[in-house]
Amino acid sequence: MSILLEIRDLTVRYRGAPAPAVEGLSFSLEEGEILSLHGPSGSGKSTVVWALMGMLEAYHASASGEITFLGEKTDLQAHPAGLKRPWSEIALIPQSSMSVLNPIQTIGQSMLEMMRAHEGRGPRAPREEQCRQLLRQVSLQPEVLKAYPFELSGGMMQRVSIAIAILYRPKLLIMDEATTGLDVLTEADLLGEIRRLKRQENMSILMISHDRILSDAFCDRRIEIGGAHG
Repeated sequence: MSILLEIRDLTVRYRGAPAPAVEGLSFSLEEGEILSLHGPSGSGKSTVVWALMGMLEAYHASASGEITFLGEKTDLQAHPAGLKRPWSEIALIPQSSMSVLNPIQTIGQSMLEMMRAHEGRGPRAPREEQCRQLLRQVSLQPEVLKAYPFELSGGMMQRVSIAIAILYRPKLLIMDEATTGLDVLTEADLLGEIRRLKRQENMSILMISHDRILSDAFCDRRIEIGGAHG
């Protein structure tokens, strides 16, 4: 297998912080691999996600080091905001699915709005059918498109988050504590669904987790991250 993602000597510092949130982190992720970035709360796991997603600027943070993704190298010293990637390359399943969607829009309205933001205006009917197909892929009924976020269970909302994340068939799927707060059975069911989608869509997965047992059960390999700053 070839290397999809390589991080070398990543150091991230938040403005005004006495110490870096992440310091000297290096690791690689192979195509088709499920890799766990494991560490306790405050170890900088989410900071790595912001760096990969090109969101450091929004969090008033700067970075140094190198990120190579799909063979393209970015010098973070020269580009402190990090990488800015379309969802066709990197997508994120966040911990709090309720914060992803507009609470006063139905699931369908939110998904269509996202499509318009990425693709511009287009025929509504084909996009609605695409939304229905995405929900079927994550074992949800198409009727969910008419529901509001507060009407869904935590497990259903995470499935919606997964559907949104795979909308543009990303090369890399990042799971940032994506099953935190779910009961054990729902968690196991969701992870099985994600593994199935990984094989179906030929994705690589970076799993951010503080749960070592879960990481070892779900992932091919585990990388430890230390620290106590972010």
